[in-house]
Amino acid sequence: MKRILALALTLALTLPLVSCAESLEPPPQTTKITESQTTVKNEEEKEPETVKTEGTEPADDYTPPVDSESVAHPLDGKKFIFIGNSYTFYGKCVLEKKTTVQSQAERSNDHGYFYQIAKENGADIQVTNWTYGNHCLEDTFGGNCAANRGCDGHDHTKDLTDRYFDYVMFQESSLRIGGFLNSVDTLMALFRKANPNVKFFCLVPLRLYEFQSSHPDCKMVLENLKTVEGLGVTVVDWGGLVYDVYNGTTAVPGSEMTYNRHSFVISKSASDGHHQNMLAGYITALMTWCALTGDSAVGQEYRFTGDPSVNPAFDFAKYKASYYNYGNVTTNFDKALQSKTEVLGFQQLIDKYLTEKAYRNY
Repeated sequence: MKRILALALTLALTLPLVSCAESLEPPPQTTKITESQTTVKNEEEKEPETVKTEGTEPADDYTPPVDSESVAHPLDGKKFIFIGNSYTFYGKCVLEKKTTVQSQAERSNDHGYFYQIAKENGADIQVTNWTYGNHCLEDTFGGNCAANRGCDGHDHTKDLTDRYFDYVMFQESSLRIGGFLNSVDTLMALFRKANPNVKFFCLVPLRLYEFQSSHPDCKMVLENLKTVEGLGVTVVDWGGLVYDVYNGTTAVPGSEMTYNRHSFVISKSASDGHHQNMLAGYITALMTWCALTGDSAVGQEYRFTGDPSVNPAFDFAKYKASYYNYGNVTTNFDKALQSKTEVLGFQQLIDKYLTEKAYRNY
């Protein structure tokens, strides 16, 4: 009897507990998707629309680049110095300074073609112009100038008080070249003392090619370019490119124009018909930039070359009036620099000559 009562009591206590446990389980839920929710989901799943626009050519009117601090360029703040004479500044690679201007402060912040190309590429650089008319490297770095330009006996190195540069571009072209390799050694030692990591570039002007037969010193420089290259110097043979074009050895790809010597060389007077013009100056500056950065010349900006609003010195009409007034000589350098097709051809040649390095076979 006691067992029966105990069993009954157990059942009575167990059954309610099972019911309670079942009642605690949450009922299955159903989700009702409203019309508005469906709309939002569909919109989220849609692929973004692609806006199609027809291709357009760049505007003919050149707009100078706006300074921007949003994206840093690897060359921002780097210091450059161009060393040489009129065979660098006549073409506006850097801008002409009178020989009487000797202080470094007055020769800093040059805004010639090289600076403009750097700016077009987004680089904020500092360019010092250490070019003096009729000076060879020995005049500039030998400690006793003999250039016959009102500064004989002067030591130009004393004016160069800040010798820390990241890039040194030097050019030799004179009828008094003297010890070319000794001058190169001297200037390299001078700048390496201030910055052991400085990079050097040797610009080869057209003058050396034109006078290689009549002036042994010019030929000597060309013969020693490989030696200079062996010293760790990058050779920028823009003169070889121009010389080949106007002699017909090399054609400008896609060109619709005919080039001759005065497409690249001025005709100012009976004694001054051998300096490079603005087209040659653009080639000098762009070839130097590409040799330094590894950038392709193709597609680089060029319209600033004849825009006086960028710099008053970039005026084609005034330049022609000043430098093409002897011997009824005509030139088409300005038309070339105003033509996208012609400039593209020269840009392609710059890439070609930087790659092939023909001066090694001189």
